Amino acid sequence: MDERSTAHCLSRRPKQRLRLRMDLSHAIENGELTLHYQPQFVVHSGRVCGVEALARWFRANGDTIEPGVFIPLAEETGLIGALGAWVLQKACETVAGWRTPGAPPITLCVNVSTHQIDERMCAVIQRVVEQAGFPAEQLELEITEGSLMRNPEAALECLRQWKELGVRIAIDDFGAGYSSLGYLSRLPVDRLKLDKSLIRRLTTERKDAVIVRSIIVLGKDLGVSVIAEGVETEQQLQMLQELGCQQVQGYLLARPGPPEGVQALLTSRWGTRHCRVIAERDATLGQQGPAALDRFGDVSPQFRQASAS
Repeated sequence: MDERSTAHCLSRRPKQRLRLRMDLSHAIENGELTLHYQPQFVVHSGRVCGVEALARWFRANGDTIEPGVFIPLAEETGLIGALGAWVLQKACETVAGWRTPGAPPITLCVNVSTHQIDERMCAVIQRVVEQAGFPAEQLELEITEGSLMRNPEAALECLRQWKELGVRIAIDDFGAGYSSLGYLSRLPVDRLKLDKSLIRRLTTERKDAVIVRSIIVLGKDLGVSVIAEGVETEQQLQMLQELGCQQVQGYLLARPGPPEGVQALLTSRWGTRHCRVIAERDATLGQQGPAALDRFGDVSPQFRQASAS
């Protein structure tokens, strides 16, 4: 059953929904959820510059509950605070353990729900970074453009408080058409994350390509970086490079994977060495990549090509 069908059934069956809510509460309290991480890459070099933490729920009976089902459920039932705090704590602890002397820092990106945009989140952020020993300046909190517009003034005040703690702020799904440029100029933002729909139509719809180019120029003028997520084809990657996009993320490059696989990517020469981004599909490796990297899964040849050292 796909995600939409599951969500539809849950909305139609109160008993199943109540049971799933209880199971989710139990899963959060007992650490039964897990996190996968999707790498982000610098376009001009191919270096891993960050990872996005993504919650996954694999039940003991073998069922997988999609994030599109359990995250809205957590928001509707008041569990999002506990879920969000767990994700932040677990991600900071995990990524803090990946740091090695001399390696370039990477940004940890954690999604924040609309329901977490309040004064209580400051205490959560401060507690987590202190307990995990994670540098606040390497933590990036992602808020969707739509979430900010539900209560713009309150959101602006919260973001200012978060920035005082030293963390980075990113606007997710940017370009979906919610916010005004005047409001954007007031936000303490470090990065804009292009909406996936724009990337999906990038090579087929001229208007979307113009919008993407405009956002990239806007980001440069405002002094914030721009990342494109949802990159799935080489044509999209090529055009993003031509348009001047600095950073990319998507299935073409690397799928979300378990922490041990991402750590292998970071500690191998594939994750830290500068390499070409736009390369021929049949480019061969100078030598076989480490076996641990294979456990990570689908890492595109674009970011693996490098001469043997």
